[in-house]
Amino acid sequence: MDRRITYAHAPALGDVRAMSTGDTVWVHANADQRRDWARYVDAIATAVSRGAEVRRRWGL
Repeated sequence: MDRRITYAHAPALGDVRAMSTGDTVWVHANADQRRDWARYVDAIATAVSRGAEVRRRWGL
């Protein structure tokens, strides 16, 4: 499953944390501008520890 995190849109934190092997988190270039970015960093770290892949996406 793929999930996108942008400045304006993001899945529920629990959905990101539940990601595992075979899943991909797409982090858009503006995602670090979110007010809750630190919480998403934590959720992404959990997903990576479970085997999920993280990709950076530039542009919209």
